[in-house]
Amino acid sequence: MTLNEKYGPWALVTGASSGIGEEFARRLAARGMNLILVARRKERLEKLSQELTTNHNINIVVAPIDLTSENFLDDLKRYTAD
Repeated sequence: MTLNEKYGPWALVTGASSGIGEEFARRLAARGMNLILVARRKERLEKLSQELTTNHNINIVVAPIDLTSENFLDDLKRYTAD
């Protein structure tokens, strides 16, 4: 069973601009998962998004959000409403 079959076509990756979050994003993209990339550094998210979209032909939503902010869930909902 593939990840898409087991969990659905989308994965939310926090801390995706570097470190373990970035590595999770890379591995999930390689397995065909569409991604919602969340981190504070928009430029890094956009760069990673371009790379993963080009290399793996997946859909990506870039969500530059600070998860320590009081209204981070409202912010995330705006990015994922569609």
